[in-house]
Amino acid sequence: MPANFVSRDGLRERLDTRSARYPLTLVCAPAGYGKTLLLADWVEKTGAADKAWVSLDGGDNDAGRFWTAVLSAVCGCAPVPSSSRLHTLHPPGVPDAAGFFADLIDGLAALPAPLYLVLDDLQEIEDEHTWHGIAMLVRHQPRNVRLVLSTRADPQLPLARLRLQGELAQLRAGDLRFSTEHAAELLRRADAGLDDDQVRRLVEQTAGWPAGLRLAARSLRDVSDREAFLVEFAGNDRAVADFLVSEVLARLPAATADVLALVSVCDEVTPALAAALSGRPDAGAILAGLERDNSLVLGVGSDRQWFRTHPLLRSYLLADLSRQRPGVLAELHETAAEWFAERERPDKALEHVTLTGENRTMVDLLGRHGATVLLAGDDHGSVRRALASVGDHTVRQLPTLALISALEHTQVGEHAQAEADLASCWTAWPDRPAAELVRLRQLVLATQALARGQALPVEPLDWPAVIGALDGGDLEAWARLAHGWKLLRAGAVAKARSELATAARLARQQGFDYVAMHSLSALAVLSCRDGAFPAAESTCAAAVELAYAHGWTVSPWLTADHVMVGFARLLSLDPDAALDEARHAAATLPADADAHLLRYLIDLLTGAALIDAGRRQDGLAMLARARHDHGDAGIPTPLLAAGMVFEHRATLDLGHEALAQQLVAWTRDRIGTVAELALMQARTSFAHGALAATESAIREVLDDPRPPLCPTTRLEARLLETALEIRLGRRTRARGALDAALELAEPSSLIRPFHHADASVRRLLLEQVGGFGRTNAFAARVSQLVSTIDAETADVLTSREHAVLMRLSSPQSLDELASDMSVSVNTVKTHVRAIYAKLGVNNRRAAVVAGRQLGLS
Repeated sequence: MPANFVSRDGLRERLDTRSARYPLTLVCAPAGYGKTLLLADWVEKTGAADKAWVSLDGGDNDAGRFWTAVLSAVCGCAPVPSSSRLHTLHPPGVPDAAGFFADLIDGLAALPAPLYLVLDDLQEIEDEHTWHGIAMLVRHQPRNVRLVLSTRADPQLPLARLRLQGELAQLRAGDLRFSTEHAAELLRRADAGLDDDQVRRLVEQTAGWPAGLRLAARSLRDVSDREAFLVEFAGNDRAVADFLVSEVLARLPAATADVLALVSVCDEVTPALAAALSGRPDAGAILAGLERDNSLVLGVGSDRQWFRTHPLLRSYLLADLSRQRPGVLAELHETAAEWFAERERPDKALEHVTLTGENRTMVDLLGRHGATVLLAGDDHGSVRRALASVGDHTVRQLPTLALISALEHTQVGEHAQAEADLASCWTAWPDRPAAELVRLRQLVLATQALARGQALPVEPLDWPAVIGALDGGDLEAWARLAHGWKLLRAGAVAKARSELATAARLARQQGFDYVAMHSLSALAVLSCRDGAFPAAESTCAAAVELAYAHGWTVSPWLTADHVMVGFARLLSLDPDAALDEARHAAATLPADADAHLLRYLIDLLTGAALIDAGRRQDGLAMLARARHDHGDAGIPTPLLAAGMVFEHRATLDLGHEALAQQLVAWTRDRIGTVAELALMQARTSFAHGALAATESAIREVLDDPRPPLCPTTRLEARLLETALEIRLGRRTRARGALDAALELAEPSSLIRPFHHADASVRRLLLEQVGGFGRTNAFAARVSQLVSTIDAETADVLTSREHAVLMRLSSPQSLDELASDMSVSVNTVKTHVRAIYAKLGVNNRRAAVVAGRQLGLS
């Protein structure tokens, strides 16, 4: 808060009362009316714990970035517990995706206490997708959420309807204008006191405009004839604003005014940059002196080593500089570009050099720094603008610029344009290219393949030599990522893991978020391959955070991250969260992606999660679709085997025995005699009561010296072995098999297989909790989760439906059941239909199987 800030208690209390009473509070007034200061004073006085604040600027005209900022602010508030699903919610790849807003609104509605969401400077938002989302939030606003919007103009919302419905409170310019009492207090604090009549006249002439009063106070301190100063004021807001700006500058020492004008080419400056722009070593001291007043210049950053001129004043100064000294303006931009380039801020350097029109400098900066700006991910727009300024003709003629353009297009998913850039590069390729140019081309080609989830180009390249040449340089992390991806595709797992971990570490040290995001995603693939799903989930979360922070919302790697997180949630028995991740994965997959594998995995994840959520028929249909659409499209064998195990289990649970046999044959034909096939055969035998065949097939799985294709195969075999031993009356051996299952499941928190185990296994687990030794804590958690879901399923059936289910395993017809229960056959048929719907089955045998699995019969 400014040192001479005047706290207006009545206005703050009105804001507090109205924001608590009305769902939406609009604070709307032109620039300089103190909207932000009023809201900041309100937050400070009433407490910030329940208030999420988002300060907006032009960079937020991206729906993904906007909603990322909103979620970040909301999740930092006290009313949002760590268990809230808001912490795991991510903005959609399609900016107006209805699913994201439904999840956001549901998450907000579930908060245990009221929450205020403040959106400051909302006039900065012009993107229609972002406004569509804001309107949706307003339309479906939860009762426990209060929106406070600060803007210079009416937002694109149905204000009239909200006002008529009594859902809108407003504070406008008339409410924010300074009274004579508050103006007098401001002038006294600024050592620019006037008598009562002079204060009244100043308030009339400025219409109580707070910024005008602050600027007038700054000038009044240095004038001897205050009456003459007041006489010269014009009578309307615009004229007053223009007059105050020019009058303030006119009252400043010439050196101070000149420094302000010269530094206006930058939105923020350090003392050193101010000195370079103005040619005055004391420029920093001049700005620091103005900062103490806190109306013309503001110190920003935790160490306050950067200065920002008041936006209104800077706009005026920059426009005046452009009109009066256009040649000087270009020179200032060139100076700023050189200063930023020397201090490793190429993004800012490109921003300024684009405004100079100096193509030679732009070409040089793009060639030296274009790749590093893109890899950092801070502002690829500066590279795009610089390339556009240079012109397509020049870009096509220079291989380096064509490669930079290809990398920029690849980052934003414009692969056709990237291909065109690469073609231009090859056309202009020199006969004797420099080694740096060859490496840049290979890295761009590798990045394009990586971004599309494809194999690296087949042309030979000595990656260790490339990395050695770049050792310690800016591009080493990039080269290690490409090499690690090639090793992963080749199956050299240990070497790939080492290379990718080094790439991630270097990328984070250098601030290359684009490289870090891809490195983390590839490391997560390795974790999933090893069955380390919690580690994969954590790594993917870090990659997803980077992707959404930079707006990389349509990418096969972001899709893969959501898929991997989804399977981690699925295996930890959280089907709702798994379905959320499947939806995010589908939304982030590029429309033109040739991605049979990712589409297969999305369908697989969705089908399995639907089954766990109780929608068994829908889930089985989705699993079948995954196999039919993608099963012969080169899906890696381990993932194909996982899908077969999922689908086979679902067909048995639903009583589709013929289909289960077909799946066994399908798996044998395409995958061969692997452990997963033996597991499927063991399940089939157990379902038919062929216990000897079951035991033989289980031994095939457990005694095979080869590692299974899927990380859960041996765990599921142990659980089936437990059920078999219970069926055979060998309880001690059953307990041993269950111990072995817990040992396999505990390291990666694999809970889902216990949910799908036979009901007898779940009962044994519950009975034995407390005696499992090292794995007992995990066993207790598994038992609690599985028992909760079982209880929820049991509660779904009424007592009469449960009685009917108990009799469905008998050979009696429905007429005989009705007679036995002394009810009409139509009543029995009604109960049977309800049982089928609630258990997600469509026939009598499937209902019996599902009932037994859930311990209901």
